[in-house]
Parts: sequence; structure tokens; C-alpha cells
Amino acid sequence: MGEKASVFQTAQIGIQSLVGTAVPADKKLLACSVIPSVSVEADQFTASGNKYPSFVTVNKDWSAVDVTGKLTYNEILYLLASLLSQPTPTQQGATTAYKWTFLSDTDGEDAGKSLTIEQGDANSAWRSKDVRLAGLELTFNRSEVSFSGSGLGGPMETGITLTAAPTSLTPKPILPAHLKFYIADTQAGLAGASAMTRGFSLVWGLTDKINLAWPVGNEPVVVEKEPKLEAKLKLASDTVGMGLLATMRSGATKWCRIKATGALIASTYYYDLQLDFPAQISNVGKLEDQEGIYAMEYTMAVIHDATWGKAFQLDIITDVQTL
Repeated sequence: MGEKASVFQTAQIGIQSLVGTAVPADKKLLACSVIPSVSVEADQFTASGNKYPSFVTVNKDWSAVDVTGKLTYNEILYLLASLLSQPTPTQQGATTAYKWTFLSDTDGEDAGKSLTIEQGDANSAWRSKDVRLAGLELTFNRSEVSFSGSGLGGPMETGITLTAAPTSLTPKPILPAHLKFYIADTQAGLAGASAMTRGFSLVWGLTDKINLAWPVGNEPVVVEKEPKLEAKLKLASDTVGMGLLATMRSGATKWCRIKATGALIASTYYYDLQLDFPAQISNVGKLEDQEGIYAMEYTMAVIHDATWGKAFQLDIITDVQTL
């Protein structure tokens, strides 16, 4: 048996049909690391009169998953399907382009997909089933377009063999040069808004979305809880940036759009990502230098809009028809 060299510890995923039933992890993501680890909650007991413990009881045993990577127009579909739900994509014309629309139900459960994750090498491997993404944070700026996140799942199983010959998508990365930021006073106004000229970064995060419940005699159960949904926008302290102070003080809503447009897929359809959301400002960062420009960062609570009927919409046009 060879050494467990870190460089060869591959991770693969599979989309489960049923909670509780592992599936072959037949997909290998090339722009994303999905790394499971063992998490336990244990007690140790020390008898009266002794100074050393008598024993340890392991009460809870589950998998915690770290997710990091570069945002692409195709691989992110797998993570969003677990965090939110898996939509049926709409073919664009008679081409190989498909539009995936990701939403979240404000007052109901999202039917997120459970994942089986395998990790290891030819020497030994392990897996975690029933993994759900608990959160993702998307970062957009001129230095990177990336994401990080976390997930929760069942206890790690050892002694497995990695699923052979997993398939991979050719990553279609979202480049910083693909990005544009927009803000408007109304949702309809986003369509005619001009791209911001002094927006430096936008971070959007939906985190802490799920939890594990622990009924006696059963495996842990994934349940949704109240998540954290917010964005952070850094922009120059010009008339646009300082003008948002009045927006904050009035409690008004601003509509935001992150748009990325990549290469042509077919006909008039390009790789495209568009994230729209209404938000109200909840905090203001300090004024500071940003590459020689005096800038400020606004923290925004992303809110549900009653007329629109949702808190955000994420549309991705790509060449993937099915997961």
C-alpha cells in the first residue's frame, strides 16, 4: 500500500434520489473542492473521587463539509441544486444553451438535493451521504470570482472503494472582466440601469440555512432554519456612494444586479449569470483607500419583496442540460 499523499486525495459527488440511500459519486468537479470531515459531540465522565475520566460517550456523529472554489457557469449548478433546489432548465431557442433559474421559497421548504461525497485514493477511501449545502458566499471583484461554503451530512463511512471513472465538466470560469454591477430604485428599473463605474466588490451570501435534528433511534435529519441572507457592496465615496446614506436613513429599498457574460454558446446565447435581489442597508463600513480611490462598504440585508414574491433570483445560461 502506498502513502496517503495529500495531492491524490480526490473528492467526487453524486446526486441522491432518496435521503438515506447513498449513490455512486460519479461526478468530479474541477473548479471546486468539496471536502468532508468527521464531526462529533462527546462527553467524558469522571467518577467522584477520581481525577481522571472513566470513559467517553460519543453522542452525535456527523459529517461537516467545506466547499471552496472558483465560480463557473456550469459546475456551480450542482452546489445550487443542493443549497436551493434543482430546477428544470429551459432550452434557449433550438440551441445547446439552457437557462437554469434558482429561487428560494420564503415561507416554505426548499427541495434541495442530497449529495453522496466520496474522498480518498486507491489505497483507501471514505464517503458521506445525505449531505446538504448549508450555505454559499459568492465573491465578485477584479481579483477573483470565487465562492466558499459549508455543508452537513450523515456519519462518515470508511472502507469504501471510490467510484471508478467519474465524469467531469470542462470548467467555464466566470472571469472578473465578465462582471458588471447595477443598482436601481425598482426591480423594473434594473433593465434600464447603467452599469456602475466605481463599484469595486460585491459579496452575496446565503448561509446557515440548514441544521441537523437528532431523533432517538434514527440517523440525523436535515431541517431548514432561518438563514442569513446579506450582501456587501464596496464602491467609491462619490455622489453615488455617499448618496446611499440617504437611502439607508430613509429605509428605502435598492435593487441590485450582478451580471456576468462569457463566451458565445450558440446563436445569440452566451454563457451568462445574473443575480437580482432587493436589499436595505443595515450597516456602513469605514471610509478607506481602495487602490488609490477613497471607498466605503455597505452591508445590505437582502429582503423578500411582496410584489416580486421572492428575495432573489439567480439565472444561469450554460450548455448543461441535466445534472
